[in-house]
Amino acid sequence: MNKYKTLRNCLILGAFGLGLITACKKVPIGYISDQIRYVSDTFRIPRGTNYKSDPQGFELDGSNYPISVKLLEVRDLATGKPTNLFNEPHEVYIWNALFNVNTDTTVALLNKKRSKQTLPSLEVVEKSGQLILNEGSLEIPAGNYAFDLQVTNGSGTKTFKSISVLQMIDQPFEDKGTGCAYFIDGTNTSGDIAVPTMSYKKVSNDGYQVRLKVVDKNGSPFNPKLAELQKRGDRPLFETYAKFNPVEYTDTTMVCNYELTPFPILEYPGYGYLMYYRIPSNKVIIDAGVTPNVPGQTYNVNPRWAFRLLVKGTYEVTVRLPKVTRKP
Repeated sequence: MNKYKTLRNCLILGAFGLGLITACKKVPIGYISDQIRYVSDTFRIPRGTNYKSDPQGFELDGSNYPISVKLLEVRDLATGKPTNLFNEPHEVYIWNALFNVNTDTTVALLNKKRSKQTLPSLEVVEKSGQLILNEGSLEIPAGNYAFDLQVTNGSGTKTFKSISVLQMIDQPFEDKGTGCAYFIDGTNTSGDIAVPTMSYKKVSNDGYQVRLKVVDKNGSPFNPKLAELQKRGDRPLFETYAKFNPVEYTDTTMVCNYELTPFPILEYPGYGYLMYYRIPSNKVIIDAGVTPNVPGQTYNVNPRWAFRLLVKGTYEVTVRLPKVTRKP
């Protein structure tokens, strides 16, 4: 009888000891998946732009919140070697308050909403995995860069090698289209002239300035100072999109200090980013065969174009009008 009693006591003590061991062992909270990923396996990012990935684009595959996401390493896929370019600090503008394009229309009002800070080009938001890049990414060469993340939650920590790729591309300028028409003076009768060409040159990475020039087929610029480029009714023009500083005029160029990218910021209702102008008939000669050959009939020229600057800097944009010659 004593033997059975002793055995029972041993079993009780053993169970009690096992319970103590189990009680001391930390039980994982929730679950962390091996399949955490970004919905996009490649992010196409224009260098020098303010970019944010979709905040819902980091797929946890059932892993529990809260999470902590940490950037471990970025590698240049061309060499396979780690790079610190995304971590190097640059002085950039950061928003401190919500910007309102309709009311914040002066530099003073704009500067109340933003400040300069020294930050790395890439931030991975700890609580969501969202990617944020700023204008400092202009200093990163175009190319493909893989990156590794560490993800932690109550269940543990896991590392995800080459979870996605940052594809840094050169896209400072967008050509949104051009057109040109003639009108018979004093009428609404019109016809098409050959499509203008638009080109750009980035003079510098510094500043926020665009110098716009309209030239004839020979490269001779029309003079905005002498009203050779005129407003066309109620349609938008270059000045329409100049929100912060007045447009300056030279003998050859219209100059805008735009302060903010992208420029233009918003589309003009019904017209996109188009800019319309009229060149009076006494300032142009249209090539033979383009307009009707009616004695005494004169024609003005009406070019239009649209573009966007995505990256800060100083630009020269030239619109060339084929089949049109400027009269001195």
